Amino acid sequence: MVVTFTQRIYKLIVAGHLPPITVLLWIIGALLFSPTRSFAQAKPGTAAQYYESGEEAYSKNNLRMALAHFNEAIRLEPFLRAAYFSRGQTRERLGDAKGAITDFNIFLESNPQHAEALFHRGTLRYENGQWAIAREDFLKLLGAPAGATSTVYFQTDKASRVNNIFTVQNDIRPTCLNYLGLIDIKLAKYHRAIFYFDSALALAPKFTDGLVHRGLSHLHLRDTSKALNDFKRALEIAPDHATAQHNIAVLTGFTGNLRETERLLTKAIEEKPDLPYSYTERGHVRFRQQNYRGALADFDRALTLDPHDADDWLSRGLAKQKLNDLPGAVNDFTQAIKIKSDFEKAWLCRGNLLLKMNRVNEAIEDYGLAIFHYPEYGTAYYNRALAFHKIGNLKEACRDMMEAQRLSVKIQRKVLEAVCK
Repeated sequence: MVVTFTQRIYKLIVAGHLPPITVLLWIIGALLFSPTRSFAQAKPGTAAQYYESGEEAYSKNNLRMALAHFNEAIRLEPFLRAAYFSRGQTRERLGDAKGAITDFNIFLESNPQHAEALFHRGTLRYENGQWAIAREDFLKLLGAPAGATSTVYFQTDKASRVNNIFTVQNDIRPTCLNYLGLIDIKLAKYHRAIFYFDSALALAPKFTDGLVHRGLSHLHLRDTSKALNDFKRALEIAPDHATAQHNIAVLTGFTGNLRETERLLTKAIEEKPDLPYSYTERGHVRFRQQNYRGALADFDRALTLDPHDADDWLSRGLAKQKLNDLPGAVNDFTQAIKIKSDFEKAWLCRGNLLLKMNRVNEAIEDYGLAIFHYPEYGTAYYNRALAFHKIGNLKEACRDMMEAQRLSVKIQRKVLEAVCK
């Protein structure tokens, strides 16, 4: 999209940077010359010229060049507020969330009600876990006057597919209310989250994401009936809504109908093949059906899409263990621990495998770390007792066995008698 001369003037006026006489002169210029005339004709080497070049580079998706131009414009004229807004947008698209937030902070100091800047900053804060202050931005945005902007936003899901299109000017309220609901889910305030999703759906009854997120809130409150109704309504509106399909499949799995659950998850994957959590759920379903190779393939795909999920590393390790790939399983459990050092279940599973491989002392260390991170882990005490017994340390074995019994682990009488002679 080419940004015209008058559009660029507007950005500077909104930023409060231009004095009235300058505005008047530029309006006269706009009337005398072509409407597409731009700052490119400004005196070379000035902040205005660099700003114009940055806008042109941004419009051509040359983000690195745009950033360089905006940097120079700000260096020459630190109070050119519009350049901070443009640089914030550029940094956001380059993945520099911290830098983008800083730029929007500077811009909003002189334009505290600017809707687009509030929206950008709010979404960045939400995506970076700054939920409380993101909430402030979206609440402020709900009360902000609509700006004269035509910027079109494409809201996407995790597979980068567009599922909502809006502008800040005309229909931002449902999206803001949806974000406020998502923030309350993160803050475990599920009843208030439902209120926000209800409000969003009152304004936009076919807002499928609002339905799905409200369904998730109901799930947190253990109301599976209402959750299922919301997911089904979302599918009625958008039959290919993968998240709704995924959640219905998971709920179906709760009833024990594993084949139907696998079918629904497969359908969700066909619709959106780049969502890691659908592969993860299908992997668990296949694992429960003892289809370990199928489960392994699903966990492989999930980890390709998101290699930072410790639970998926653990699950793949368990699948490899079932397929007798013990070194591969140890490696996966180790990777899960590297990602999440207090992951007591990963310590336990690796300890179990090391014990099976007769690496008893290493297993004892892993059980100890599982207990360190979860002092009430009865299973870890029981398994460590067996490991101590295997190397002849009967005193420690009996002590752990008694602690496991205290923590409600069911122990066969003959096992207890063998360990605690």
